Amino acid sequence: MAAARAITRLYAASRLFVNFFQPSFKLAAKQRDGAKVAKRYHPPQTPCERLLQAEAIPMTAKNKLREIAGDLDPLKLLEEMRAVQAYLAALADGETPPPATSEPPNLAAFVASLSSAWHAGEIRPTFSIEAKPRYLRSLQKVSTQTLIASPTATLKPVIPPTPPVTAATMQEKPKPVYAEPGQARVQALRMVWPIVCRRLEEFPNINATQLFEELCVQFPGRFTRKQYKTLVRRVNLWRQAARARGVVVGPKTYRRLNDKPRGRRPDIFKDHWEEMARCLEERPDQTALELLVEFQARHPGRYSLHQLHTLQKRVRAWRQQAVQRLIGEVSRLAPYVASDSARLASG
Repeated sequence: MAAARAITRLYAASRLFVNFFQPSFKLAAKQRDGAKVAKRYHPPQTPCERLLQAEAIPMTAKNKLREIAGDLDPLKLLEEMRAVQAYLAALADGETPPPATSEPPNLAAFVASLSSAWHAGEIRPTFSIEAKPRYLRSLQKVSTQTLIASPTATLKPVIPPTPPVTAATMQEKPKPVYAEPGQARVQALRMVWPIVCRRLEEFPNINATQLFEELCVQFPGRFTRKQYKTLVRRVNLWRQAARARGVVVGPKTYRRLNDKPRGRRPDIFKDHWEEMARCLEERPDQTALELLVEFQARHPGRYSLHQLHTLQKRVRAWRQQAVQRLIGEVSRLAPYVASDSARLASG
């Protein structure tokens, strides 16, 4: 109930702020010239200003809007929105939220903080500076692949062990820190290559992307993104030598965190393609969309418009085969047509 009341306050403040103080662009015209599209917009206006300029709105409603706009303060509404957001964030984190008071916000302190708010970067209450970016979510779960037995296990180099990955280190959500372009260390990959070899001996089919991200987490600011290609080449050479030693290297684990089956998708039109082909022979000029809509009516719930692209490819292939069959029939009938024309000419 406390969250519901806070969200009601947040929507009430944001509704007034957006409708009365937040201008937006509206498309006026769009003109296409080949692949180039030229768009022209109306001058930016708030929703309230658009209503005041509309002729269909009665004058009493316009006067009411002007009265409401005269009593509003945009800074006070913005401060109210941020205070309620902070209240909701504390409530979601299980902390004791500050008590909601009916006193007006401290507008002077809020205005004074606006000049230095940009120093802190993101200032949303729900923002977490320790949050992991999207491209690092694969590091949240450590690969649990089993060690592939090798007949030459005694040939493994003696490498100092790396610190184990525990639940505490996983909760820290490490972020790779890349070096600036042109600031990469020349011997960086050579010095960490024993660590890479140790990881490859444990998991020979681990992909180079995960290896590079782990290195950037362990040694922040040492590698640039351009060194990823160099690491890929060295990993490929290591795998070639490992196969020569008898190490079984499985497929690359690009989808190690995905349970979807790999390989080609099954043929969704296999059961009714012969019937579709007969329809195409009866009406060769019909489009794939018309054919799909017809079979949606024949088999409800079986096909959807998302499968239109696949059906279009199959229809194009069918038409190419039909043209080839027609050309073959014409070539077979050509000698008979020539003999008939010769007899007609002689007669």
